[in-house]
Amino acid sequence: MALRSPLRRSGAVTEGQSLGLFGRRRVRLIRQTQVAECGLACLGMVADFHGLRLDMGTLRRRFPPSSRGLTLRALMTIADALGLTPRPLRVEFEALGELALPAILHWDLNHFVVLEAVSNRKALIHNPGGRSGWMRLAEVSDHFTGVALELEPSVDFEPGEARQRVRLRQLWTRIRGLKRAVTQTVLLSLMLQAFALVSPYYLQLAVDTAVPELNLGFLSVLAIGFGLFAVLTGVVTLLRATVLLSAGASFGYGLSSAVARKLFRLPVDWFGTRHVGDILSRFQSILPIRQMLAENAPAVFVDGLLALLTFTLMMVYSPTLSLVSALALLLYAAVRWVLFGMQRAAQDDMLVSGGREQSILIESLHGIRSLRLSAKETLRHALWQARMTDSVNASVRLQKFANIQTALQTTLFALENVAVVWLALSLVIKGGFSIGMVFAYLAYKTQFLLAGASLVDKASAYGMIGLHLERVADIALSDDDVSFKMPAGAEVELRGRIELRDVYYRYGPEDPFVLSGIDLAIADGESVAITGPSGGGKSTLLQIMVGLVEPTRGEVLVDGAALPLFGFKNYHRQIAAVLQEDTLFAGSIAENIAMFDEDADMARVREAAKAAAISGDIDAMAMGYETLVGDMGSALSGGQRQRILIARALYRRPRILFMDEGTSHLDEALEKEVNRAIRGLGITRVIVAHRRETIASADRVLALNAGKLSPQASQQG
Repeated sequence: MALRSPLRRSGAVTEGQSLGLFGRRRVRLIRQTQVAECGLACLGMVADFHGLRLDMGTLRRRFPPSSRGLTLRALMTIADALGLTPRPLRVEFEALGELALPAILHWDLNHFVVLEAVSNRKALIHNPGGRSGWMRLAEVSDHFTGVALELEPSVDFEPGEARQRVRLRQLWTRIRGLKRAVTQTVLLSLMLQAFALVSPYYLQLAVDTAVPELNLGFLSVLAIGFGLFAVLTGVVTLLRATVLLSAGASFGYGLSSAVARKLFRLPVDWFGTRHVGDILSRFQSILPIRQMLAENAPAVFVDGLLALLTFTLMMVYSPTLSLVSALALLLYAAVRWVLFGMQRAAQDDMLVSGGREQSILIESLHGIRSLRLSAKETLRHALWQARMTDSVNASVRLQKFANIQTALQTTLFALENVAVVWLALSLVIKGGFSIGMVFAYLAYKTQFLLAGASLVDKASAYGMIGLHLERVADIALSDDDVSFKMPAGAEVELRGRIELRDVYYRYGPEDPFVLSGIDLAIADGESVAITGPSGGGKSTLLQIMVGLVEPTRGEVLVDGAALPLFGFKNYHRQIAAVLQEDTLFAGSIAENIAMFDEDADMARVREAAKAAAISGDIDAMAMGYETLVGDMGSALSGGQRQRILIARALYRRPRILFMDEGTSHLDEALEKEVNRAIRGLGITRVIVAHRRETIASADRVLALNAGKLSPQASQQG
C-alpha cells in the first residue's frame, strides 16, 4: 500500500455547507443490502458524487461481490472498471481533512465507509450499513484504521444514469373488479365533494336571508333540506369506505402475493447474504406502497378537484382573500419540501435500524439454547438493547420532524385565519361583504386548505414511496434462481447417472477457487462417499450437484444431458437431499415427512419412516404421526429430527439421494440400520461424511483436498 506523499489541501468544508447549501454537491447514501458488500456500496457513492448514478442492484450485476467481502485490492480493481483512479493511502488521523474528498475509509478492521467532509471538530461519514451523519472526531478516531482510498475520475470516466429502478407497474397485479372499484370510488367521492361545496351556502342563506327577514319557516325548510344532505353524505361516506376497504384488501393481497412469489423464487445464496430481519423489513415496505396506491391515489384526484373548485368559488367571493389563503398553502408546501430530505433520511434510518433489531431478536430466539448454556443472555440482551436504542432514536428523530411540520402548519393556518377574518370583516364594514358571505367564504377556505394540505401531504408521501420501492427492489429486481429461468424440461424419467466436467467454483471474482477442475462420473445405482477436511468445499460440491449453486465454470450432466437442458424442475422432482441446514416446519410429523403434500399417502409415510428407523419412536408418541412438531423441530431430539428429515427424503422415492452428514446425529446401531435400508433401495447415492460407518457403506470413496478430488480406498469390510 502506498505511503502518503506531501498532503495537499482538499478544501475541508463547514457543517453548514455539507448540508447542501449554496449548490455544493452532496454524497448520496447508498445502502448495502448484503452483509458483505459495504465496499461496493462505498464505490457507488463516490461514483454517484462524480456523476455516474448507480444503485446496488446495478453494481452487484456488474461486479458480483464475494460473500466474504471485498479486499482493498478488489475495490481498486472495481474502481478502475468504473473509470475512477484509485489511490490507496496510509493516513495519519490528523490529516483526514487533507484527503481528496469524498474518500473511502477502512473502518473497524472489517468495514468501509465514505468520508465526505471534515470540520474542526466533526467529520461527515456515510455508512452503508449504519447511521450516517456528522460524527465527533474523537469518535471517528475510535473506528478509523488509518487506511484510506482516494478516488478521482479518470479520462475514461463517463457520467450518466445507470440505475435500474423498480416501477409501481412492476408490482401491479391483475385484480378482478379493480377498475369498477376505482370508478365507484371516484363517483362517490365526487358526490361527497358536491355536498361539501353546497353546505357553506346554507350558512349564507340562513344568515343573509332568513335572519334579516325573521322568516322561521324558510329557516326550517333550509334546515330540513340540508339535514337530508347530511344524512345522504353519511350514507355515501359509508359506501365509499366499504368500496375502498374491499379494493384495498384485494390490491394489498395481490401486491403482497406477487412480491412473496418473487421472494420464494430467489436463489438460495441470496438469503445467505442477508439478515433475516432486513428481509422481513423490506417485505413489510409493501404496506406503505399498498396504502399509497389503494387508499391515497383516488384521494389525490378528489382532493385536487376539491381544492380547484373551492379556490374558484373563493375567487368569486374575493380575489384578495383567496390569495391570502393560497399563500398560506404555498408556504406549507415549502415547509414540507424543506423537511422532506431530512424526513426521508430519518425514515431510512428507522427502517434499517428496525431491521437490525429484528435480526438480533430472531437470531437470539433461534439460538436460545446456546445463550443459556454459555450464560450470555445478559450480553445478548445488551446487544439487542443497543439495536433497539438505534431504532427508537431513529423513530424519535422522524417524529421530531413530524412535530415541527405540525407546529408550522398550525401556526401558518392560524395566522392565515387571523388575516382572512380581519380582511373579511373589513370588507363587511366597508359594505363590500355580507355576514353570510363571510361565513360561506370561511367554510370554503377551510375546505380549500384541508384539501390542499392533504394534497401536499400525499405528494410528500408519494415521494417517500421511492424509499420503500428501493427497499422492495432488492427483492423485485433480483434475478430468479436458475431453475426458474430455464425451461421445466419434458417429464423424462431420471435413471440416476450424474457427471461433473471441469467444475470450478469460488465465492467471488477475487477469491481463490474452492473447487478446481472437478471431474466426476457416478453411475446409475452407485454409492459414492466424499470425505475431506472441514471447510474444504464438500458441501459446496454437493450443492452444485443438486442444482442449488451454479459452478463458476464447468457443467453438471444428468443422464448425459446438461442439467439446464434436462430441466431443473424435472431433476428436482426425482432427487432428494438431506443437507446440514435442513429444518422441519410447524405441523405434524406426517405432514413433515410428506412435505405437506395435499394428497399425502400415509402408507408411503409409514414406509419412509420405517426405512429411516424412526417409526418405532413415532408409534411410541401419544399422537403418533399426528404429533405436532415445534418450531424447527425443537420438540424432538437431534437424532429424531435427522431421521424425520431422512424419511422426508425417502418419501419422495428419489432416483438420486444426496446426504451431507445426514446421519451424524445417530448412534452406530441406528446408523447401520438406516444405511442398510437406503442401500437396499438400489438408487444412486452421493454422501458427504466423516463417520466410518457411513463411508463404509459406499461403493467408492473420494477425498476432496485443496479443491481436487482423488480416489481413496473403500472402507467396506
